[in-house]
Amino acid sequence: MTVIMLTGLAAIIWSLLTLIKFLKLGFVNKRHLDAILFLGSLSFFIGLLGQGIGLSGALDAIQSFPSVSPAAVAGGLKVSMIPPLTGAILFTISGIFWFTLRYQNARKQEA
Repeated sequence: MTVIMLTGLAAIIWSLLTLIKFLKLGFVNKRHLDAILFLGSLSFFIGLLGQGIGLSGALDAIQSFPSVSPAAVAGGLKVSMIPPLTGAILFTISGIFWFTLRYQNARKQEA
């Protein structure tokens, strides 16, 4: 969860730094815009990886104890959705920053 938050916050901080650069210079490089999208998507995919690892461990534990209640399994599935949802939220925020900055940058360069 910490790695997801770090990559997501890195995407948001990079977005804000790119916004400041855009406001000062009037344009930004494509590399800066691509980094925003890359860091946001990285947080989402790390969340999916974390869910896969967590579910694998949970299924191993269920296999070793045959009498596990369905409520415990449902609770574990609910908890396993937290990392990908966190990554998806951070990816959405960075995607909004990316789209807005890309649009503004294209408008500035056309004018």
